[in-house]
Amino acid sequence: MTDLPTEFPGPTPQIVVHDADAAVRFYDTAFAADELVRNHAPDGRVMHCELLMFGGRILVVDDFDDDPIRSPQALGGSTVRLHLYVPDVDAVHERATGAGATSLMAPHDAFWGDRYAIVRDPYGHHWSIATPKDDLSVSELQERGDAWAKERT
Repeated sequence: MTDLPTEFPGPTPQIVVHDADAAVRFYDTAFAADELVRNHAPDGRVMHCELLMFGGRILVVDDFDDDPIRSPQALGGSTVRLHLYVPDVDAVHERATGAGATSLMAPHDAFWGDRYAIVRDPYGHHWSIATPKDDLSVSELQERGDAWAKERT
């Protein structure tokens, strides 16, 4: 058996977008993504692109009609939210919205101890971004979660 690739230590999301070239530029501007490799299909669309952001990899591909995995635009919405831990959620939120993302939730102090925000990128994918703030025990997290839920009933 061959060794598993160390640069892919766990699940690696592969996202489908309507315009991979533009999406890669957006991810670079919004999330400081570094493009590692890109392969094109015969018609010029991106069939494989690896990006490195905040220590993790994400694969970005163009929408192909014969592929059962489609872009959020083709589906009319996204079925997943990608999560990033970043050094400064406020700065990344501002950079992402400045690059064209839509803020779905402004940065705020969340009950689970993170400073947290959500954006939708111009290609329909949702990103939660967070900066750890409080290091909570399991019981503290449960208490805060219960209090948060109680406030909303």
